Amino acid sequence: MSGSENDAVLDGIRELKAKFGRRILIAAHHYQSLDVVALSDIVGDSYALARLALASEAEFIILCGVLFMAESAVILAREGQVVLSPDPGAGCPMADMIDRRSMEASLDAIRSATGSSAAPIVYMNSTAGTKALAGERDGSVCTSGNAAAVVRALSSRGRPIFFAPDRNLGANTAAALGLDPRRVFLVGADRSIRGTGNPAEGLLFLWDGFCCVHKRFTVADVAAARAASPGVRVIVHPECDPEVVEAADDSGSTERLWQLAAEASPRSSFVVGTESNFVRRLAAAFPDRTVAPLRESPCLSMSRITAASLFRSLESIRDAALGKGRLVHEVTIDEISRANASKALKAMIALTEAGR
Repeated sequence: MSGSENDAVLDGIRELKAKFGRRILIAAHHYQSLDVVALSDIVGDSYALARLALASEAEFIILCGVLFMAESAVILAREGQVVLSPDPGAGCPMADMIDRRSMEASLDAIRSATGSSAAPIVYMNSTAGTKALAGERDGSVCTSGNAAAVVRALSSRGRPIFFAPDRNLGANTAAALGLDPRRVFLVGADRSIRGTGNPAEGLLFLWDGFCCVHKRFTVADVAAARAASPGVRVIVHPECDPEVVEAADDSGSTERLWQLAAEASPRSSFVVGTESNFVRRLAAAFPDRTVAPLRESPCLSMSRITAASLFRSLESIRDAALGKGRLVHEVTIDEISRANASKALKAMIALTEAGR
């Protein structure tokens, strides 16, 4: 897109935002481009976006993020709210690593190994179908910020835990809780259960999925950052490999990483192991600190959301209001799945608040 074409798109977005006012809410994930973030009304991680969208009086919510984020907004939306995705082809490879059938098979395998019905905990980065199954089985959703609280709460009820889809977040949570590694196991797509101990005594069973953005970071990257800038503080996302998290100075969700930089003194120096757009935004937000990426690691799925695709969503709202067309890329979920997924999300909120 040429410069003049891009300017026309940006002007068109601003015009339609002004026309519809509070009827439209544009929500962007932290990993979006600077252009999209600048045009958005709220910015946050996946859970914050769904929660903030729920609190909005907007009739239309345009969710600038990958598809599971738009689904989460639908799950929590009030009656009459409509959620649009600028590009529903912006999926999350990790979320797609497990579907409802695979999750059911894994829960069956754990029951066979332990004699107990496992409590499913699905990461926010999961499909509506797996969230719904978690709700059906009296499980919960979790985020990278509250995973430890949710795992601790559900495991205290005497049930083994099945954690999906990110093995790294699960393993890092287990380490944070001090769980015996011999009681933590991996569950494969073939229903195999792998670990060093006896599966019958397992406490935590991790689906063998991963985030391709965070899988790129290595212990060697951490060592290179320290060698290049002695005294630098290395902070990473808990979707990184456990060895990387252990080598870093701190870890946390995108909200937590932002907080660490915000609370640091001027002239502090950080190297950040997470998605590239977020690191660039962090550096721009705190120019009196030095913020650099542990390595460049963009989320290609997030990059599918552009100002042009956002403009198409706004145009479709305008055209539908005029009776000249239909909404483009409205995200919907069947009512049964929505109710069960909502149950899992509400369980997360209750468990997190109870642990405060």
